[in-house]
Amino acid sequence: MATITPGRRDIDVNGWPAILCAVILGTIGVLSFIIQPGIVQGYVTQLKVSEGTAATLAGIEMLGVALATIFMAVWGTRINWRWIVAGGLFISAAGDFASLGAGLGGPFEVARFVAGLGEGTITSISFTFVGITMRAERNLALYLTLLLTYGAFGLWYLPDFLRSHGVDGMFIGFAVLTLTSLATLPLLPHAYSAEEMVNPEARQLSVPLLAVALTGVLSYNLAQGIAWATLNLVGIGAGIPDQSVTNALSLSQLFAVCGALASVFLAGHISRNGAIAFGILAGAASIALLVGKPSLTLFVVGVCGFNVLWNFVLPFILGRVCDFDESGRMMSFAIMMQMIGLGGGPLIAGQLLDGTGYRSAELLCVALFVVSYVLLLVPIRKHQALSAAPAA
Repeated sequence: MATITPGRRDIDVNGWPAILCAVILGTIGVLSFIIQPGIVQGYVTQLKVSEGTAATLAGIEMLGVALATIFMAVWGTRINWRWIVAGGLFISAAGDFASLGAGLGGPFEVARFVAGLGEGTITSISFTFVGITMRAERNLALYLTLLLTYGAFGLWYLPDFLRSHGVDGMFIGFAVLTLTSLATLPLLPHAYSAEEMVNPEARQLSVPLLAVALTGVLSYNLAQGIAWATLNLVGIGAGIPDQSVTNALSLSQLFAVCGALASVFLAGHISRNGAIAFGILAGAASIALLVGKPSLTLFVVGVCGFNVLWNFVLPFILGRVCDFDESGRMMSFAIMMQMIGLGGGPLIAGQLLDGTGYRSAELLCVALFVVSYVLLLVPIRKHQALSAAPAA
């Protein structure tokens, strides 16, 4: 294991080359996840598996992502970032190549799990990198803007691509893009450095309150994972034509760019706590619109509302969680919980999709959103109290 040394911190993490590196690597790390609804539907149509199995396959890959982020949260500050990212890129590409022609069952699931391990490593470093920059919320929103632009195009084009090239063609594309991004390594810092982050709003909360905050992040992302894995299936199950569902999801990604950009321009001008309340609870209401058999209009409104609010509120949630700890390490733990949630969501959805409908998954999703807000509200109020208290 290559360890870090203080003398090798030779990259300005607040410079545009370094930020561009983080944004690109962060997008590479979620090449599969950001178009997951289309991939789940592609598994159903191309691999001829049930909806529950397709969601479970997506969940297995995200489980690899989650385990990698757990490892990175514990060990990521002690390892040379360039080595670990290079390893993650190679592992991800190896998983994609191993998926080619792999038989359903063990071989294919193992291949997707391996790909997820690499993706999680890359994503964790990218988010942690952004979290230690001076303008973390702005840079996170810029990152979301790039990946959502890719997601909008990817979801729109994916059905045609799968029909002409199959899932093997998709995995080859992922592997090629992943290996190409090795060119960004010279722009990556050698090491984590919490000293780079100057956060005047940070107040140290107790360990139990930090645990409550992280549980809130987990609950929020479990809801996101359930919803994101099933949106395509919900639309088709409601009798909406496949292409109309695809167009709605692509449109939602384009609108989501507006949500991410809104967080850039509104950060510092609106209450962060108010933005969190609105983003989470209105997101729950958007999913509630999809319960039953929504019309095309209702489906578009619900999906677009969900995606806009997700990408609007995420920078505020992560930024606020970072305010609960003065060491600068909460971002890596929050990303760990995020990835566990996004990985666990599809696995839970796979158990709830029994061919009789999607109501159970949708109602659980709404409930988890509400629970996440209640949990986050506890440390938020304590942080407010500490911020209002006179300095010792």
